[in-house]
Amino acid sequence: MRVQFRGLRALALGASALTSLAAGQAFAQDSGSIEEVVVTALKRSTTVQTTPISVSAVTEKSLQALGAAGIQDYFRTVPNLQVDGNSPTSRRLTLRGVRSAGEATVGLYYDETPLTGPAGTTADASSTSADVNLFDAERIEVLRGPQGTLYGSGSMGGTLRVILNKPDATRYAGAVEAQGTTTKGGSAGYSVKGMVNVPLIEDKLAARLVLYKTEGGGYVDDVLLNKKDINDQHSSGGRLMLGFTPTENLTINASGLYQKTVLDGQNSWYPAVGKYATNARVIAPTSDNLRMYNVTGKWDLNFATVTATSSYYKWTLLRNSDYSPTLSGSRANATSCRNYIAGGPAPAGSTNPACNATQLAAYTAYADSRTPGALYQPMGLTSWNHELRMTGSLFDDKVGWTAGAYLEKRDDYIESKVAKGDAVTGIINPNDLTAWRHVGTETKQTAFFGEVSWKPVEKLTLTGGLRRFKYDKTVSGQVLISNFITQSYAGAPAQVDAGADGWVSKLNASYQVTSDVMVYAVAAKGFRPGGANNVPGLASALLGYQPDSLWNYEGGIKSQWFDRRLTLNAALYQIDWSNMQISATSANGAFSYLTNAGKAKIKGFEIEATARPITGLTISGTAAIVDAKLTEDQANSTILITGSTGLRGDEFPNVAKYSGSAAVEYTWPLSGDMNGLLRADYAYVGESASQFRPTYVFYEKQGDYGYANLRGGIEGPDWGAYVFINNVTDEVGLMSVTSAVNNPKQVVSINPRTAGFQIRKRF
Repeated sequence: MRVQFRGLRALALGASALTSLAAGQAFAQDSGSIEEVVVTALKRSTTVQTTPISVSAVTEKSLQALGAAGIQDYFRTVPNLQVDGNSPTSRRLTLRGVRSAGEATVGLYYDETPLTGPAGTTADASSTSADVNLFDAERIEVLRGPQGTLYGSGSMGGTLRVILNKPDATRYAGAVEAQGTTTKGGSAGYSVKGMVNVPLIEDKLAARLVLYKTEGGGYVDDVLLNKKDINDQHSSGGRLMLGFTPTENLTINASGLYQKTVLDGQNSWYPAVGKYATNARVIAPTSDNLRMYNVTGKWDLNFATVTATSSYYKWTLLRNSDYSPTLSGSRANATSCRNYIAGGPAPAGSTNPACNATQLAAYTAYADSRTPGALYQPMGLTSWNHELRMTGSLFDDKVGWTAGAYLEKRDDYIESKVAKGDAVTGIINPNDLTAWRHVGTETKQTAFFGEVSWKPVEKLTLTGGLRRFKYDKTVSGQVLISNFITQSYAGAPAQVDAGADGWVSKLNASYQVTSDVMVYAVAAKGFRPGGANNVPGLASALLGYQPDSLWNYEGGIKSQWFDRRLTLNAALYQIDWSNMQISATSANGAFSYLTNAGKAKIKGFEIEATARPITGLTISGTAAIVDAKLTEDQANSTILITGSTGLRGDEFPNVAKYSGSAAVEYTWPLSGDMNGLLRADYAYVGESASQFRPTYVFYEKQGDYGYANLRGGIEGPDWGAYVFINNVTDEVGLMSVTSAVNNPKQVVSINPRTAGFQIRKRF
């Protein structure tokens, strides 16, 4: 009962403690009302309160109030947004519990560029999401529910958009920020950031440059290798933007972005070894390097606005993990021994002779000689994305319309290697290989889309949308060096093709009850492309997998009360998910692949609110309930039910049923234009599990924790100085708990108590 009680307590706290951050509102310091925030979620400008979908906007002011540098710093202030993993190569986004392996279920956009992670060996592109530093970001928009008609595949759960500040040709401007931190039981950290905006031709051409460097303090120790703070993190980067306005009707923005992030070791730790401790036999650094370029033009034709955008990005990553337990777990495997002695697997229909004692000893000695070992996986992708769209209105704005076309060409690769590590230092030697496997994926997507809204009467708006999509995928792969220990053998290259086309649609009705109250209803379809597996020894019937899709049925209210001193938004929804893409395991247990199996139903409720009862005081909160269950067994004609496979009625793993957040911020005048500030934030995450089946031997519980952050300082119109404490009570919140054959239970937790200071200045 403790889980339910804490979950309901968090919901009550979120519903009554109302926050401007969560509701995505900026707070006007010179009046009692809450200022509206303009968003472009519908690919035209509307306000949060007049947009008839469930959308949150976290403004630049809110990001500064949180001290947010990345998605990990703000996502809990947005209802039903979840982030799993906290490393450069492991960061999965989930909205409304729509979570599974495969292509992304949440579309991630930086301005006009959609960023998708590499598919890897398991076709799980959703496991990696970019996290660009948020310094000088204008706002974050989070669109909940399928956004397939306007944003395409990968947005079946929703879309997250990061909108960056653009060059300003009317004035010089700049900003600097510095921060220092210390983590309990860990190392110190710091960050320095700067922005400069320069008009090159007055009112016509401007440049905006942002640079930053961040050193994050680690706190996980490897007690076996006697190395401390192995999860220190280093990030640096910047972006350059050019804004050109040759005429009043034409604007062209060009941008280039670069960011490099390195994690020295692993964020996970083993409870059996100790708190924030591991006995991993190798130090497994991870890294990502992102280069992104975009050109966007907007041309106002009076009757319509034409937007043309082209993006290119190159993203290279290095994913590492300690593979020693897997290698050691097969050191006496009979099949591995037979094939090692024979030099390869037996021909179809026959079996290599069993190993005798001498041969088994020789094989075991070989397996032991390859430990410690690491799964060493350099990977990357390049992508071209183009979109042309028009938006306009007719008949005195009674009809609004959007129409466009989209093209994406994406190529990614992974070199999956098992590399030897040094037993004393834990350093990996990428040239000393036990195994090597290459997988490449080529994807092409095209689409035509449109939406039309109509006002038959003054207060009623009806909207319909359609998107016609088509995709083609080619997956190729080859085992280049045999892994006799885990039974993967060198062979000829193989290639599998997959493709499909279809429609997604949306119907929306909204009614403006009063100037401050709107109700809406939505029925929208979301989809993800299918694809092909490239797994050694996989049955031909399992090589391809189909698209999956869902329908979201939703009703909501947007409202403001008491002379707009209170904003209250809520939504109730049901999602029906069919032909789910799921992750399965090969017969020998060595490889993962995707297949289609099962149906699910997700029911949920979300609420966010902001109040300003008196001048200077902002109180806010969010609350969410997600009830995600299978409505059909995860089985098809080609896979069997196993101990980890879900059955009808099972709850989704890694999806907390209850979550919520609250914040209180108070500012008051000190002297002249200088103000004091105090702020408290609280976030709660309910319990979830690591697997579908509660009877499965590796079923683990995670979550059910809350933590608080405190912040205080003094600030003027263009400067601020603050001190803060994050995770005040030093809660050990377990974000994920996993275990597997030959692998000990490992956890990823929120950061221990961290204290610091921050100063900022605009000029």
